[in-house]
Amino acid sequence: MKMKGKAKEDAIPPGMRVEFICPRCGYRLAWALPETQIKCPKCGCWVSGKNRRKPEQDLLLPVDDDQLTLF
Repeated sequence: MKMKGKAKEDAIPPGMRVEFICPRCGYRLAWALPETQIKCPKCGCWVSGKNRRKPEQDLLLPVDDDQLTLF
């Protein structure tokens, strides 16, 4: 049986981070796991994996990716 309207978050593999962008003001917040909640410092909106603004093509980064290492 084919499921219609399956959420995009269901397609995100476990342990992958996604970019959080505020749906209200468009501020780029952080790369985090989809189940994270972040408060936007610009407008105060709480952003979760379900209400985050998604880019045209959602990029995924593994937790141990070198691009996420802080200096």
